[in-house]
Amino acid sequence: MTKMQRRIWMLAAAGKFFEGFVVFMTGVALPLIARQFEIGPTLKGLVTAASLCGILIGAVGLGSLSDHFGRKSMFVVEMIIFTAFLGAAVFCTSFPSLVFCLFGLGLALGGDYPTAHMIISKSIPSTSRGRLILGAFAFQAVGALGGAALGYAVLVAVPNLNAWRWMFATAVIPALIVTIGRFYITESANWLHTRGATDRPTAAAGRLLERTP
Repeated sequence: MTKMQRRIWMLAAAGKFFEGFVVFMTGVALPLIARQFEIGPTLKGLVTAASLCGILIGAVGLGSLSDHFGRKSMFVVEMIIFTAFLGAAVFCTSFPSLVFCLFGLGLALGGDYPTAHMIISKSIPSTSRGRLILGAFAFQAVGALGGAALGYAVLVAVPNLNAWRWMFATAVIPALIVTIGRFYITESANWLHTRGATDRPTAAAGRLLERTP
């Protein structure tokens, strides 16, 4: 594993981490959201379903976009969308706007499913590819535990109705760091080759496999 290969794997695993993190933290925040916006059981169900519905639609509908626009491009764009909707959720002043933001960030996370799988598959050595793909997707469970734990910690530190906003706010800076990190990975040499590029696939493969010494 080269430095670039490890970086790609970590950034892909981070996307899976955020999925579990946000979904489970929303569960902790739900009673506060329900009281602040004065919603009943049906609308509470809509809050929990919004991000999951977005993930489903994103995974099914957006996965093929990386075939057209590039693995790296979609890898970056998906995290930009996620970070934008996550930040917007912190400042939502109405119930519909919050549901819209949760759906939007779920859409981005869902789109990251196939993109992360493909970018790992095309970058990681075949001898450890299966193990590392499973390892990256296992970070969803790590994020679930982290989201529940952080939600509880925020509740203890900020014991009022606005605590749910701080819960989402805690994830904005880490998401921004991951977004910036994704700008500095190499594009898939295989994808560049299939698009008819000549020198770029060689340069991309060189960045991916560069070792010191």
